[in-house]
Parts: sequence; structure tokens; C-alpha cells
Amino acid sequence: MKTSLILRILLTVVLGLYLLAFMVAFQVRQNEKAVVTRFGKPVHVIIDPGLYMKWPWPIETVNRIDVRLNFYEVRLSEALTKDRRNVIVPVFVAWRVEDPLKFLEAIGTVDNARNKLDSLVSSAKNTILGTYEFKQLVSAASENDVKIPEIEEKVTALSSEQARKSFGIEIQQIGIERITLPEANTGYVFERMRAERSQFAERYLAEGRQQADAIKSRVNAQKTVILAEAQKTAEIKRGEAEAEAARIYSKAHSQSPTLYLFLRELETLKKTINPNTTLVLDANQAPFDLLRTGPNPSSTVKQ
Repeated sequence: MKTSLILRILLTVVLGLYLLAFMVAFQVRQNEKAVVTRFGKPVHVIIDPGLYMKWPWPIETVNRIDVRLNFYEVRLSEALTKDRRNVIVPVFVAWRVEDPLKFLEAIGTVDNARNKLDSLVSSAKNTILGTYEFKQLVSAASENDVKIPEIEEKVTALSSEQARKSFGIEIQQIGIERITLPEANTGYVFERMRAERSQFAERYLAEGRQQADAIKSRVNAQKTVILAEAQKTAEIKRGEAEAEAARIYSKAHSQSPTLYLFLRELETLKKTINPNTTLVLDANQAPFDLLRTGPNPSSTVKQ
């Protein structure tokens, strides 16, 4: 009986100590920050992980705040561009708790933070979009004409300052997911895109025609120069050939005038008469006298 009583007493003491430790000790994890409140008023902010002590509830309460990066998609809403075009621009927000005490006092929970961020980011987005024209959001021109990255940076900068000061929240990034349009504006946008593409096509065609004309002009100029050079070279070669032929003729004539005359007469006959030629001429005239008499035996070429 005594042993059983002692065991019950020890068990009760252990349970009491465990409950006391549970009530006065708490652990802050790596991904948390904590704010200890005493009768509802903040008395201590804990930013480092570890084991800590507090007064038992209801004297003191530990408010744990998750400081990991959160992502939130802002609700869809229409915005007006500088040129008065309605657009729907869904955005996402990457944020974390920076100041746990201010976050607890201003918002309290992550769900409340999302509602606050929704209003804050939507307002900043609409303000920034109102300074840009529609063609700077969607354009068929060069990527340098689209200002989406610039708009994201400005919306992030405008929202971050207010979120840090008012809610203790650090906004790391605000990104545009896509650009959508109300149904009434879709037809206008498609017509605008077609017009832009037609303008680019006409410009490229005009540039192509201009380049083609320039190439043709260069080719024609080169052709004229080449033909002139070729004609000049041909004339020079023809003159040289004629000079060489004259030299050969002169040399042949000087070596054997009779033979030279005979060969020239044969060449003339060859060029003049063919099997279908009918001539009525004086056969006593050269070179046709050769057809009747043949070569003069006395004209012998001495080598």
C-alpha cells in the first residue's frame, strides 16, 4: 500500500512538473518569430530560435508568427491605362514578416495580412498602370517597347514602403502574371495588332525593295566597268593579233613573193567558190586563170 501510494505521489509530482514546464517554457523554431504579451500587452519580441521561459497563461501568452516567404495572388480587378484602355492585370506578391511586433499590432494573422496586401497592391498597381499607355503593355514591336519589368519594379517599390511602415511586412517581389482584356476591348486590340503588323510588313518590304535597288545599281555599275575592261582588253588583243598577222604576212611575202601570191589566190578561190557556185568571168584574170592553166612551172620556190 505504501509503495503504491508513493508511486502515485511521484507520478502526480512528475505530471505537475511537466504541466508547469509546459506552461512556463516554450520553443521558438527556426522559421518563427514570437511576441510575448502580458495581459494582452506586448512585453517581449523573440527573433532567435531556442527555448524560452514565460509566466503561465493567462498572465503571459506567446504569439507565434511564421516568417517564411509567402506567395499570394491579388484578386482580379480592372485598371485604366494612360490612353483610357481597360485592362485586367493579375499579379502575385512574394512577402514575409519583417517586424513581428508591428505585424501583430496592425494585422494579427496571415489571413488578415492577405486582405491588407490585396488592397495595398491593387491600389499601387492601378496607380502605376495609369501612367503607361496600352501599347507599352502589349506590342508587336521590339521588346524594348514593352515596359512590363519596369512596371513591376515601380509597383513593388510603391507597395513595399507602405507595407513596411504600416504592417511590418517586407514585399520582396510583385510580378505580373499576364495581361487580359475585358471582352468589349478584345476586338479593338486584335485590330490594333493587325494594323501594327501590317505597318511592320510594309516597312520591311520597303526596306527590302530599297536594298534590292541598291544591289542592282551596284551590280549594273560593276557590269559596266567589267564590260568596258573586257572590250578594252579585246581591242588590245585584236590589235596585237592583227599586228602579228601583218608581220607574218610581211615576212612570208618577203621570203617568197611568188608563193605568197599563189597562196593568197588559192585562199581567195576557197572563200569565193563552193560546189553550188556558178560564175561567168574572164578566165584569163587572176586568180581564175589558175583553173585553166594551173600554176606557172617557172615559179619555183627556192628554199
